[in-house]
Amino acid sequence: MSFKYKVLSLDGGGIRGVVPAIILKEIEQRTQKRIWQLFDLIAGTSTGGFLAMILTMPNSPDKTVARYSMEDIINMYRLDGKNIFYEPFLERLTDFDDLLRPKYSSEGRERIAKKYFQDAFLKDALTNIFITSYDIQIRLPVFFINNPTFQRHTGTNFRKLCNDYKMIEAAMATSAAPTFFEPYKLTIRGCNNCDKDDFYALVDGAVFANNPTALAIVEAIIYTQNNGENITLEDILVTSLGTGSLTRIFPYEKAVNWGKLQWIQPLINIFLDGASEVANYQLRQLLPEAYNSNKQYYRFQKELTEANDDLDNTTEENIELLEKVAQTIIQEQSRELDKLCEQLLA
Repeated sequence: MSFKYKVLSLDGGGIRGVVPAIILKEIEQRTQKRIWQLFDLIAGTSTGGFLAMILTMPNSPDKTVARYSMEDIINMYRLDGKNIFYEPFLERLTDFDDLLRPKYSSEGRERIAKKYFQDAFLKDALTNIFITSYDIQIRLPVFFINNPTFQRHTGTNFRKLCNDYKMIEAAMATSAAPTFFEPYKLTIRGCNNCDKDDFYALVDGAVFANNPTALAIVEAIIYTQNNGENITLEDILVTSLGTGSLTRIFPYEKAVNWGKLQWIQPLINIFLDGASEVANYQLRQLLPEAYNSNKQYYRFQKELTEANDDLDNTTEENIELLEKVAQTIIQEQSRELDKLCEQLLA
């Protein structure tokens, strides 16, 4: 069976994005095709949003060739990760300051985003993309897409941005993780009823969709139906890549006495990992594996038993352990990868 529409979804997870990057390199090697050529839609949250756009970044002036190789992308994590999580504000004197302001300046993250995305616009992406963020003022999800045909500025419970917006702006918005970075201020453009000084105040889409797979499926159906195609759920092949599931334990004996301050960091870990796993559970029920039929939903994920699960642990040792996680997934799920690649090429 050949699926009519193929979706790739990439979880958030900070520096742990090196895990899906290595798996994607393996898929390219097995198929001998670039990732953007294999999927009709690539969705991502946070580091997954970075990945989605870098994978589809055109090589100017040739708009049909990707600018970066998978090795370039993997090296972004190896070499530039420490610059994304830039040194704390110079005036911070004690650890207590982490409670009063973001842990990191956005300067380093913005420099890396400029390095990779330059002046590329969302509409330049080589295939359809869907990037998540959240506006803390209007209290709505904000999605960055590349196809202006499906852009809506004023949905009742969302916003979609495309025309006049750049990849670097989407990258800064989707990766503005609360407590780690300040919200990203983005001037509203292309809105007839908006004041010139109006802006979005955007944070990491992981606050509501660390695993954006379900959203990506909905968007795929919207894309195809609005394009006059008769696509149903059964026609969509779904590939979802995690960044490692968390194993850190929060003992009851300690948590029972925690107040607001002690709960802040554990809650971030819990809702990021919990949201990813709930989405995976829902999709396994929605897209069950039936006997004698082609598999429709692939999820590549593994527990982080050795690697540190912090979003910002950019030490050489931890990145090596994360790369080991990716290689273990490839080895343990090699047959799954073969099946997927066969279906991607069908």
